[in-house]
Amino acid sequence: MARDPGIAANGADNGTRNGTGNGSGDWTPPTDLTERIKQALVPPAVDIRRRVNRELRKGEAEFALVPHLCAADKDAIDIGANRGVYTWWMARSARHVHAFEPNPKMLGILNRVLPGNATSYGVGLSDAPGDATMFIPQRRKGYSNQGGSLSERKAEIPHGEVRVETRTLDSYNFTNIGFIKIDVEGFEAPVLKGAQETLARERPNLLIELEEAHTGTPIEAMLADIEAMGYRGLFMRRGQLTSLERFDPEAHHRNTGGRADYVFNFIFLPVG
Repeated sequence: MARDPGIAANGADNGTRNGTGNGSGDWTPPTDLTERIKQALVPPAVDIRRRVNRELRKGEAEFALVPHLCAADKDAIDIGANRGVYTWWMARSARHVHAFEPNPKMLGILNRVLPGNATSYGVGLSDAPGDATMFIPQRRKGYSNQGGSLSERKAEIPHGEVRVETRTLDSYNFTNIGFIKIDVEGFEAPVLKGAQETLARERPNLLIELEEAHTGTPIEAMLADIEAMGYRGLFMRRGQLTSLERFDPEAHHRNTGGRADYVFNFIFLPVG
């Protein structure tokens, strides 16, 4: 397998393909005892396949649509790759996957399961180059593996902080892009602002997690901003793919009866 220059988050050359940046900072979220035991006993290839299968059975309904959103002759981009479940699944359908994950702990996990047709980047995508603080929420049993974000709203709750490099997606000048998935816990607006040239040039399909609770911005405004870029929005609810024209912010996002009724993932297809 070809290898780009780079070092995994734990400082070890693990032979995976790494892009620029390594997500390192003054502090790295700790790996607890249970995680260390699992890593020692379960081979990475077994672990990632198990996670993908579990996502297909019990996870977000949009996950099953990824093969239809990717294009076999085009690259895909995973922004907020976390432990690599989407990256691995996207790599099955796309020509190549560029996976961005600035949390050094999660980058290390991602690199252990990175497919041969994927490249990881320990960089936080934003609307400007530089560096920023990534906030890692602190729970009762430790630090969250899922909720890290560059959004300053995360600083309002107990958290740890990691300094990370930031760049815009446009600065990479990626071409032949067919699909982009974005899951950045409330930092979507800066990511999209830094990707405007890429979106206008490549016109990829999009899958974006958007939650009013993470941003304080009305969900209608966030959806309208993306559709204004020349996209048609869709959402999944109870197994049905539906146009955003039928999206009810109150019933489908703000005042739902439970997780099964809560819509927070949205698909956008280019118009024209």
